[in-house]
Amino acid sequence: MKYRWRLRDPLLDWRDLVEAFGLHGAIARVLAGRLRSVGEVRSYLNKDFDDLLPPERLPGAAEAAERIAKAITDGETILIHGDYDTDGVTSLALLQRNLKRLGAKRVIPYIPDRFSEGYGLSAEGVKKAKEVGASLIVTVDCGITALEEARLARELGLDLVITDHHEALAQLPEATAIVNPRLGGYPFPELAGVGVAFKVMLLLYELLGADPKPLLWDLDLVALGTVADVAPLTGENRILVEYGLKILSKTKKAGMKALKHTARLQREEITPWHISFILAPRLNAAGRLTSAYKAFELLTTQSGAEALRLAQFLERENQRRQAIEREILKGAQAKLAEQADRWFIVAYQRGWHEGVIGIVASRLVELTSRPVALISVGDEVSRGSARSIPTFHVQEALEELSDLFLDFGGHPMAAGFSLRTERIPEFSERIEEVARAKLTEVDLIPALDVDAELKLEELGIKFYKDYRKLFPVGFGNPHPVFVARGLRVRKVERNGSALKLLVDQGGIEALVTLREPDPEAQALAPGDAVDLVFTAETETPMRRGVVLLKGVDVKRVET
Repeated sequence: MKYRWRLRDPLLDWRDLVEAFGLHGAIARVLAGRLRSVGEVRSYLNKDFDDLLPPERLPGAAEAAERIAKAITDGETILIHGDYDTDGVTSLALLQRNLKRLGAKRVIPYIPDRFSEGYGLSAEGVKKAKEVGASLIVTVDCGITALEEARLARELGLDLVITDHHEALAQLPEATAIVNPRLGGYPFPELAGVGVAFKVMLLLYELLGADPKPLLWDLDLVALGTVADVAPLTGENRILVEYGLKILSKTKKAGMKALKHTARLQREEITPWHISFILAPRLNAAGRLTSAYKAFELLTTQSGAEALRLAQFLERENQRRQAIEREILKGAQAKLAEQADRWFIVAYQRGWHEGVIGIVASRLVELTSRPVALISVGDEVSRGSARSIPTFHVQEALEELSDLFLDFGGHPMAAGFSLRTERIPEFSERIEEVARAKLTEVDLIPALDVDAELKLEELGIKFYKDYRKLFPVGFGNPHPVFVARGLRVRKVERNGSALKLLVDQGGIEALVTLREPDPEAQALAPGDAVDLVFTAETETPMRRGVVLLKGVDVKRVET
């Protein structure tokens, strides 16, 4: 076994869901373990756009939309300030496209330089707004912790509207409006930055009496940014991504079409997996290595030739990013042996690329089941990226050490920071103390939440039809994980790091593929009895009468 198996406790009676919605029993058991009421199940299954809360319910949205509407009506110059990741770039593109549609006289996009300005609302961006004659700055995906930059905007006579989704500090910036779903008791606090921007734009269309249909065609941007930012696919995010994926799959945007073409993504149906592992890495590559403006330009150009040129550039940058990532991973892994006893891994080295260390930190979390911070060492100032495990809120941990940092910010699972180089050893020591105070040894053993137990005979047409109702799946709404018990191994086939098992349960055969199985699985032989944790294969569920399954974990059992 690679994991601790945890069978979800039911929150509802699954039989009620079978009766109310006509669901297959196994799918009803999945939903009974994830949702708390029949009403939640109904909304989950319907994914109705009308189930989105009115945009004015979003804290600060009404004030923000009113100030932006005034700027459009009065012909003011507006500087829109984004961030350099996919959520920030899609948010910025969403504003650029729609402010212009609504008649904004002059809209200036600004993305901070990752290496010279760092994360968030930038003082350089505020000064730029003054230089170009803007009277209003609108941020997307940043600004909630920008106390000094907000003060600078006020001193320069600029109005500031902040739209963000990150955790706020005890003190909020001084601004004309602050839009953030984590403020004011909003029921869906985990909207991505692009989701927040979309709801503000929806309200702006309403205020200006404009038909919102053009905005709805930009839901592909919303899906792209939401999934890329690892926002949970629950609540409003799930609805926005559902509709956004439909548009993304058949997008007419020149940039999106070129991006899919250069990534060789020719399939009709785009899923969250394709965003996470194919599209978003290419958009992120520019911001990680050089400038995110190329990604922004790709998402806003109307020229097919320009889109192809930009997509090809991003493809090359992504390949370069992958090579850098492999080199950093190799160096970071070499440092792990000396940290075997640590609960929070900290590794640092001069020359590590600041834009890539976050990806490597995520990979190390997968390998070690511990929170990780990688730091690119500079002469005076060093920059770090932290990634975490579900039981450790890394942004709150950094808050406890805020005296160490020049700046920091992030989410429960990911955060970035900068600090003076001489303070790295102190950070390493103190973050370990925080981890040991908040975690237990059990937290460091990766847990696997199993949705339901079923028998192989249940995997029929009705099961697969209802399985599709759970889509889109991704972070926060993962592929259902099932356990089947008492299977007999009939055949074992080893192919490199993969393992294929032909198993039988009551005369029903299944071919199970396990990627990177543990030694216990590798030692299985024909005749062994096993319990199997798996996810269903939806695209090709059966071949020649044999059910095809994706194995997650397996353990030998006594019979």
